[in-house]
Amino acid sequence: MASRRLRLTLCLVLSLAPHHAWSQEPAPAAMPKPDQTPVPTQPGVRQIPPPKAPAPAAPTTAAPAIPSTRAPVMAPPQAPAGDSKAELQKFADGLAILLLNLRSYQDPTPDQKNRIAIALKSLKGIAAEVQPLLASAGAEPVMAYIAFDLFKNLLRLEAAINAGTFSYARYLLRQITHYTIPWQAGQNAKSAGVLQFTEPPASISDLDKAEYYAAIKKYEEAMLAYERVLGDKQFRKTRPDIWERAVENLMAITIRIRNDPHITLEMTSALRDESNSTPAQKEMLLAWRNSAKAWTTENVAQKMSGSELLNKAQQIVEKGHQLSSKGRNLGMIEYLRGMSLLNELASTQSNDVLKAKGFQLAGRTSEKLQNDFIWMQADAYYEACIRVRPHSAESRECMKLFEAFQTQEKDVVPDRDKLKQLAELAR
Repeated sequence: MASRRLRLTLCLVLSLAPHHAWSQEPAPAAMPKPDQTPVPTQPGVRQIPPPKAPAPAAPTTAAPAIPSTRAPVMAPPQAPAGDSKAELQKFADGLAILLLNLRSYQDPTPDQKNRIAIALKSLKGIAAEVQPLLASAGAEPVMAYIAFDLFKNLLRLEAAINAGTFSYARYLLRQITHYTIPWQAGQNAKSAGVLQFTEPPASISDLDKAEYYAAIKKYEEAMLAYERVLGDKQFRKTRPDIWERAVENLMAITIRIRNDPHITLEMTSALRDESNSTPAQKEMLLAWRNSAKAWTTENVAQKMSGSELLNKAQQIVEKGHQLSSKGRNLGMIEYLRGMSLLNELASTQSNDVLKAKGFQLAGRTSEKLQNDFIWMQADAYYEACIRVRPHSAESRECMKLFEAFQTQEKDVVPDRDKLKQLAELAR
């Protein structure tokens, strides 16, 4: 009965959610960092072709230097050497192969490594032509304050794969997907989107499908796949840690695409009613349900100013800290709500001081979340904080947080050029 209720609730969420399209257009200049899971291509187009002849050779020119301004400028637009649509499709195919063969829960096999190597060679060969085509006006607001260099990130990803540091490789891949597949709500999925991703193979698990769809921002498909994972009682018993992560990701997607207290309450209630949960899981789900119930009683202004958004986010995140001090993840609903408010703040015309404080809080809050592809990683927000308000107390604090975050991430190889540049901006 509980499983049926969860399924009906998901149908409600999906019927109310707008059709999200995900055009693929990265942002500015350079940001090599650790990444996590691989992202497949969007379904409904065609099957991912098996690896054949290696793609074009990598460009011989050096990657563009990281800009020193707070709003990095993308590499000068270059006229694509060939058919731009074909180049974009080649990029989507290569990115899909990386996502499908560098999964979260296992290291790649020799055959998968070979597929990854071929895909990377192809991607490096078209990076200079593709990046200008991917420049997005609809990217997440934080992108305007981050330097990104697709070719350099691909080089770092290749080095991580060759070194066997797959955790770092997934972190880098996660960054690439955030830059190249920005969220553009309200568009028809068939007509929008520069990159056309392929359907994942039927043979992979529902968990891998869910992560794949989440990575390419096809949230409706991701939610349905996560629901199938959560309905597997045997999986819940044998892999409770991953089962809990699936629950967290499902809730994160629900709040991101709907941001509605009543839908969140219905979802948490349906999850809470599921049987066979451990006492710790029941405690977590009950805390989420109580948070959602309290949210429904709040009086939320239709339109808030930048300062009001920041103050509201601070209050909600603080409540999340209080809950999480009593048990792991008990404050996740508050953290996710705070991230939505801070993302809204970044989209406003607020002054740089407000935005810097908002990006710093977004970074701190992001560190509390473990969702792979829902929000960007913490260091992206810290970089935005430094660039939007250079040579300030805010930028100096964000620089410390930036370095601390990278230090604690497993296998991360810092980008020395970027660290030096950000340090100069933070002084």
